Amino acid sequence: MIDSLTRNWWVQLIRGGLALTLGATALVAPGSDTGAGMTLAVFLVAAFAIGDGAMTVTTGLALPGEHRGRGGLIATGAGVIVLGMVVLFWPGLSATALTLVFAAWLVVSGALVAYGARTLRHEISDSWIMGALGAVLIALGIGLGLVGPSTIGTFVIFAGWFGLAVGAVMVAVAFRLRADAGRLPSPAMA
Repeated sequence: MIDSLTRNWWVQLIRGGLALTLGATALVAPGSDTGAGMTLAVFLVAAFAIGDGAMTVTTGLALPGEHRGRGGLIATGAGVIVLGMVVLFWPGLSATALTLVFAAWLVVSGALVAYGARTLRHEISDSWIMGALGAVLIALGIGLGLVGPSTIGTFVIFAGWFGLAVGAVMVAVAFRLRADAGRLPSPAMA
């Protein structure tokens, strides 16, 4: 799995760029505490879910056919894409429903990161950091689902800072994977 992630480092770079762009948009957008804020929040959550799901599917497809986590990644990515489409095309989506969808996405993402840490623990010496990130994402998702924001403006600001933080980490991981790609043996020719 680490070989596939390293060879396809650009997938993480795209995910990070998307998260940074959406995070910055959420923070600088005017009217994030109005009806326009709800429209923006819906678009941001949907766009990130669709993009993240597509990158998860791409990661799964890049794995060898016999890899045991391949099907799970593809199915999860497809599910996140569907989740993004539901958010995008759900007319009159309420702030509470959007918050719960975002919270569910955080929990699923955290579980995927924690699973990746467990899977890669023999190949990455600091995989516990990934596991900790997964646990933080799960805790954030559960907390957001239980408490929820008091206004949509709060949700948009939270999503903005979250997108910037996650995007920065993903970009850093992508460049670390890129640096390690040169150390991999050439893929076997079929």
